[in-house]
Amino acid sequence: MDPVKCQGYAICTEVAARHFSLDDWGFAQALVVDVAEADVEAVTEAITDCPVRAIRWIPGPGEDDGRGTQEPAG
Repeated sequence: MDPVKCQGYAICTEVAARHFSLDDWGFAQALVVDVAEADVEAVTEAITDCPVRAIRWIPGPGEDDGRGTQEPAG
């Protein structure tokens, strides 16, 4: 999650509420870095739907597929 890019649209908190919340100023923050397989689809939707692209996957050690190991940047 890039707090500088976040504009507070809160789409991520709607589609992946277990992984994102709004801070006191109305900007999103990542709650969980390691994403369970069952939540990958919701977090991927949050990443895709973010209008300012403030969320991205962090590649895990030895991975370069662009998605990483189900860890959103936080």
